[in-house]
Amino acid sequence: MADNRARSGRQGTVRRVRWGRLVLVILVVLILGAGVYGYNFYRHLGNDLVVKAHNSNQFKNRFTLLLLGEGLVRSGNVDITNPAVKDQTDTMMLLSVNPKTDQASVLSIPRDSMVHIAGHGLQKINDANFFGGPKLAVKLVEQTLHVPVNYYMETTIFNFAKIVNDIGGLTVYVPYPMNYGNAKGKFSYLNIHLTKGWHHLNGYQVLEFVRFRNTALGDIGRIQQQQYVMGLIAKKVLSPAHITTLPALISTASKMITHTNLSTVQLLELGLLARHIHLSQVRFATLPGKGVTINNIDYWQLNNRLMPVLRDDILADTLPRNDRSRVHIEVMSGSGYAAPAQQFTTWLQQQGFSAYMGGIYASTDVQSQVQNYTGDKYLGAELAQALGGGSSVVVSGNPYDTVPEFDIKIIVGKDFHLDPKVKF
Repeated sequence: MADNRARSGRQGTVRRVRWGRLVLVILVVLILGAGVYGYNFYRHLGNDLVVKAHNSNQFKNRFTLLLLGEGLVRSGNVDITNPAVKDQTDTMMLLSVNPKTDQASVLSIPRDSMVHIAGHGLQKINDANFFGGPKLAVKLVEQTLHVPVNYYMETTIFNFAKIVNDIGGLTVYVPYPMNYGNAKGKFSYLNIHLTKGWHHLNGYQVLEFVRFRNTALGDIGRIQQQQYVMGLIAKKVLSPAHITTLPALISTASKMITHTNLSTVQLLELGLLARHIHLSQVRFATLPGKGVTINNIDYWQLNNRLMPVLRDDILADTLPRNDRSRVHIEVMSGSGYAAPAQQFTTWLQQQGFSAYMGGIYASTDVQSQVQNYTGDKYLGAELAQALGGGSSVVVSGNPYDTVPEFDIKIIVGKDFHLDPKVKF
């Protein structure tokens, strides 16, 4: 999306490289991993700091942590990132952790989300950090989502490629050819050239993968790529083969933290929670909306009707009946028979969803499908399980609010087998 506003006087040959989200990925993983390693290594030595973190119990109840990521700022091939200078944030992710249930969730907030900032009028939410630093960013997120934000952490991309290389790179599936730019010389670092298929990527190539946005989904597609990479990094960094390298990785990563209201003891205690949280079960979601252009500036206009759904299901681990009524679901038959689709429609209505029968699909030999446009991946997975689960149910979608008639489209296929045990 275009933005014609200059920030901090950075013009001419100055380029912002938008790699911020992946910094947040590695920092979260390293923070959690640091706690596991530090606790196991130091508890037998009586380290006062670890003992204090272990006994503080500051995180007994649910808490939220706003992660703010800034891109690397370069002039030609020279890094001129200045942590002391306020700038736009490339990324906002709200992490919610419930120590009582060992559940963690991540809600991505598109950087172009349209908000009103007091004294500045209509702005993008990533402008909050420029106008008032992390504290204003926290305030805007609280006002937008109507949830308290307990902690924040702001980072830069500095040293990220080195960290990825230090863990031996990542094996990534590139879903389509990624080609962008043919710059020469000092601007060649902006180019992206990756072929479709499985590849073992080094640190710089991983940055290329998560930067790419030249698709119909634009920045939203990039968010999905970065959520995918988050899982890969978490799995690798916290594997037995890499757990002993965490102290060195943390030393490198600590240079990327520019502002936080977390103390050292709190950071370590956060890490201790990783002994219980299953990273494979982390819930991911992106605030849904649609692109709009106002005064030649592109914004992400949030879907206020679905906002409570994302807030409660992802951040509070609950989806009350009044939230379910906000979700509009169209159900179609993909088997040639109306009865199975009508059965599932009735079941959805009984659960409280605004569901309706949309007719018989053109093909009569279709797998069950969930096309989810709410931005809530967890909800899509639950609906797939209700259809019968397993690999036969195809789940797809994105958070673009482009079809006003429905938020989720479900095709009840030949493999349909209602699982009434699914609870929302």
